[in-house]
Amino acid sequence: MKKIIKSWVIVLLLVNHVFAASSFQSITANEGRLVYADGSEVNLFGVNFQPMLSWEHAARMHNQGVLMPLKAKDLKQVADASFDQIQQLGAEIIRMHLHPADFTDAAGNLIETIWLDMLDYTLSQAQNRGLYIYLTLLNHLDHQGTEFPYNRESFAAKYSREEWMTQREAISATKRYIGQLLNRKNPYNGQMYKAHAALAVLEPINEPAYVRFEKWQLTNKGGTREQFDLWSYNNTKSYINDMVALLRAEGMTQPVVWNCGWARLITKNRSSFRGIAASHIDAVSFCLYPGQGDLKVPFWENTKDLSERNYLPYLKQCSDNSDWLGWLRSDAFKSKAKLVYEYETFCNQSAYLYPAMAAFYRSVGAQIATQWTYGLSSYAEYLGGSHVFNIKTTPRKAASFMVAKQQFKDVSTTYSYDSRSSAVLYDGCLIYSGWPESEEWSHAVLGSESEAVQSIIGVGNSPFVRYAGSGLYSVQPCENDALRLTIMPDVEFIRPHWKELHTGEMVVKIDDASKHRFDLLLPDFEGASWIYRRDNWRWQLVEKLEGTISFEAQAGEYLIEKQPVHINRKVLEEGWGN
Repeated sequence: MKKIIKSWVIVLLLVNHVFAASSFQSITANEGRLVYADGSEVNLFGVNFQPMLSWEHAARMHNQGVLMPLKAKDLKQVADASFDQIQQLGAEIIRMHLHPADFTDAAGNLIETIWLDMLDYTLSQAQNRGLYIYLTLLNHLDHQGTEFPYNRESFAAKYSREEWMTQREAISATKRYIGQLLNRKNPYNGQMYKAHAALAVLEPINEPAYVRFEKWQLTNKGGTREQFDLWSYNNTKSYINDMVALLRAEGMTQPVVWNCGWARLITKNRSSFRGIAASHIDAVSFCLYPGQGDLKVPFWENTKDLSERNYLPYLKQCSDNSDWLGWLRSDAFKSKAKLVYEYETFCNQSAYLYPAMAAFYRSVGAQIATQWTYGLSSYAEYLGGSHVFNIKTTPRKAASFMVAKQQFKDVSTTYSYDSRSSAVLYDGCLIYSGWPESEEWSHAVLGSESEAVQSIIGVGNSPFVRYAGSGLYSVQPCENDALRLTIMPDVEFIRPHWKELHTGEMVVKIDDASKHRFDLLLPDFEGASWIYRRDNWRWQLVEKLEGTISFEAQAGEYLIEKQPVHINRKVLEEGWGN
């Protein structure tokens, strides 16, 4: 009997592998563009997602008393719930930057740990769910977490970022680690890492650091600036080419990406950037954090609310100035595809910047963009600081993210600093993170197509919804001309969202009990309707209406059923249950 069960498990795994693999196209680079196997251009929008990092637990859960003591089963449930949420957001890709000190030794050999298990699990689950994976192989985030702490003897912890690219032992350990990881068989699906169809792009290092001229001089008996520039150019180019060759030797056909950091980094590393441009790398990535430069160092100790500052001029500066991010348009990088490895509205809960940033990304040719970072379901209510993003706890930013996705798809969107809001109408779906009471705004978003609205995702009021609750809601058509309404809980920041708070006290209050009137004014949806509320697997009738849809609602899921005329009259005249 055990053999029969085992055989069925193997069959199910194989079926699952075939299904998962069939949902992905291979991605390659061609003349500075990322392309799918069918020749179409890649365009993927998503988030950084990191339940497999010890840092994620230490910095965002451990200090809050969440998942203490830590058990792998609990963390996997958190990953699953958070996967559900990012798919609700419409994410198409997740970026996973790895922390090798969580599961390697000093020589770069893999060690079985809870974090390697979580990496296996997250990788397989992303593929099962049809999410592409942007995999960054080497990063290090120091922390003092006590639950399964990282190995301080690991090569990734032992050597500095500059030494990762210069020390022979560090490079050797990096190569050993990458080789073993790519050839590791994932126990959750039986596939070697390098065979996962979901792998979209590979990035050797997260935010590499380059040796400074002054430090180089100390080890080279003075040396001139010209000698340093030549060395820096050659060392960067050689290291990158070495990594590309390593990945190609392992049979990896995915584009290889070099992380070029943040705006203005080029000004202190021009020779290294020339080495990047001359290397065999297929693509370059950059990040964007409007507001980070407005805070004193270290920013996590000097945070302030930046929500009321206008960062549209900052985006223009990034675009126009070649010493900021304008270099992305230069001839030197024309042959490199472009990606956004991280971005966020720094200490900022306004909801206009995401689509504005997406417009900038597309203007420089970016084809993949991943927000940093999605707040996992386990700690979202306790999260404060520079990066606060979750579909439940930051509903306006969540809606803005969905608007930005359409902007990234080259759909025209509407956003403004004055309203701190954004909106888009695309293919019958209206999405908004706020709606100013302005005819100009309505015309900009809807034009003459208000009758085309078939589904809605939004927060607050609009020409089609009146709702005083603060949670995100969604109105989607379903079978038999019915509508499915999903309302998320009310939310309120009860502590400053911009402060790094690790007290174990809630930052965001979630309220799923309060009721608010929900008025739906969709075109062509009038007449008699019955409102059902979901109670586990039962639909309970809560309201029967004639005319406008208007009823008391709270967080939950509803069905709005249009009733045929012959049923309407009988029920409305005789009453429910007669």
